[in-house]
Amino acid sequence: MQTVTLKAPAKINLYLKVLNKRPDGYHDIETVFEKIDLCDEITLKRRKRGVKVLCRHKGVPQDERNLGARAARALLKKTNRSDGVQIRITKRIPVASGLGGGSSDAASVLLGLNKLLGLRQSRRQLLDVAGRVGADVPFFILPAARAIGRGKGEILSPLRVKRKNWYVLVVPPVRVSTRRMYQILRMPLTTRPCGVKITHKYSYNSFEPVLRKKYKEIQEIKKALKSHGVKTTLVSGSGPCVFGIAKTGKEALDLSEKLRAKGKNWQVIVAKTYPNSKNVKEA
Repeated sequence: MQTVTLKAPAKINLYLKVLNKRPDGYHDIETVFEKIDLCDEITLKRRKRGVKVLCRHKGVPQDERNLGARAARALLKKTNRSDGVQIRITKRIPVASGLGGGSSDAASVLLGLNKLLGLRQSRRQLLDVAGRVGADVPFFILPAARAIGRGKGEILSPLRVKRKNWYVLVVPPVRVSTRRMYQILRMPLTTRPCGVKITHKYSYNSFEPVLRKKYKEIQEIKKALKSHGVKTTLVSGSGPCVFGIAKTGKEALDLSEKLRAKGKNWQVIVAKTYPNSKNVKEA
């Protein structure tokens, strides 16, 4: 086997509560992750030595900052491998949008490299490496489409998906720094909530009040979605992507057309809950 190709799905946060700041600089959170069928494509190819990243998207670093490259190096080091890998990333997930594209790419690199090189690492071992690469990376290692995340996001409890949702994602042309958002929140030591329920009533994101105040585009998008009858709208992650839940695929498509017709510089995408299935193809 010389190459493997994988889909790297985006995620949304159906619920996100930021809790206390940890001694390691991270924050404890409680969140509900869900994978959606908006996917990057990751192709891994054997190299004699070193890790090389190829991506045409100007917003994706191809050096040490790339999470996929960090993931590959971490796994190669853990397994004492001297050979390398070329990582080709075809971006479809908007960059720095709150949809977890970089983390998903990194997880796909771990899964694909394990297959490509026959490393025989268990899921638990891959989860351990993933947690050292990034807080959101472990979720994408799980086969489950939905999970509760605690700790930094790496303590995961898979959830059963009873019904797949349709979403309209709207990404405004603004740059949001996740680090800056956490700094603005300045969360004191808090008590964990008793649990998370996935209902319209419990849709919540700790970052949203700050984001709505700081970026008028986010408030404008939420208003536009609600004006077309969308009951549930929420920022994903630390933003700036806002998603609305539609009842059907047709409703989601109709809504996306109405939003595009407004002539705003918004990226509008229709997506649905990602299926629980294998995503690796060999060549």
